[in-house]
Amino acid sequence: MLRNYLACLLVIAVASSSVSADQNEPATGSTETWVTSIAPMGDSGRFVASTANGLLLRESDVVSFDPAHPGELTKLYQHPAAVWCVQATADGKRIASVDYRGNLGVYDVEAGKSSVHEKAFERWCQSMLISPDNQSVVAGNEAGKVLVWSLGENKVTQSIELEGHSVTGLAFSPDGKTLATTDGGGHVHLLSWPDLKETAKIQISESPAWCIAFVDGGAKLLVGCSDRHLYQCDAKADAKPESVAEGKDWITQLAVSSDGQVAAGEVSGALHFPSAGTVDSMNAESGVWALCWNGSSQLLAGTRKHGIVSASRSWKWSPNAPAAPAEATPTEDKPAEDKPAEATPAEDKPAEATPAEDKPAEDKPAESKEPEKAVQ
Repeated sequence: MLRNYLACLLVIAVASSSVSADQNEPATGSTETWVTSIAPMGDSGRFVASTANGLLLRESDVVSFDPAHPGELTKLYQHPAAVWCVQATADGKRIASVDYRGNLGVYDVEAGKSSVHEKAFERWCQSMLISPDNQSVVAGNEAGKVLVWSLGENKVTQSIELEGHSVTGLAFSPDGKTLATTDGGGHVHLLSWPDLKETAKIQISESPAWCIAFVDGGAKLLVGCSDRHLYQCDAKADAKPESVAEGKDWITQLAVSSDGQVAAGEVSGALHFPSAGTVDSMNAESGVWALCWNGSSQLLAGTRKHGIVSASRSWKWSPNAPAAPAEATPTEDKPAEDKPAEATPAEDKPAEATPAEDKPAEDKPAESKEPEKAVQ
């Protein structure tokens, strides 16, 4: 039976060392690029990433890259503050991003032009998504508010205030009918989409819940928390969470591949891959702040100090179990005369003429020659 493993070799690329811009402008930020979010640009084969540095109110870039060369980043546009989240529409034609001040950036890929809507989401947002119909941007801010920005009308058209805890994670169900949120109080809130009515609330942990993902076709939720546990529960009111993995630090990132492989990241840099009751783990060189699968074979991780790194899935053959020994079959008692030995004259197969001195006896002591084994 085959079992999936992820190669423990990370191909590390320091992103800021090779950023290019359309006008050959140098990249902003320090030599240690902090990558905060990664998302695919539709079916183009390229990905988009957001960046930050230690000074959160300093200008930062949104960049694109080829997953085959994650260290070669191309600058697309700039935010007036650290960019925290980035997403692209399903057709890859528009990119949306939000920064530490709550500013929304929108980029037209074909025209190569960007616009920044100041304070569109009011305050710092740690989570943001494109709506299932690709017409809106949904974000959760630190005041506990979920807001919906219409890309057509260029304004907030809906919002809901939860319980005042910072909204830390967002996820749409596979059918696009439910929006799940996590918050700093350790809760999951399930909201109907697109009317944003709360349909369920689940207490996951006493510690902040940081990230969330739907699995099992939307029937279950995975939630990473600052108590170092990755929890799983049913996607319904008052579900009982159970821990499926435990790390050494806050679990703040989740990504699920196209074939259902889960990856969870810690701020320490550890990565965990729970599957069928077991957990495989590996480490990046610095904290993991973003995770995104490229199909099912490559995992892209945005790190605190080492730009974008990638891990490739490898296959490993499981050894076959040894064959069971054949059962011994009793030999029938037949008189020797029933099957006489063939009369083969000795001269038809003469013995090899090998002088004894060519192979001295002491080169192969008699005691080392075991009796021949019968072939069953």
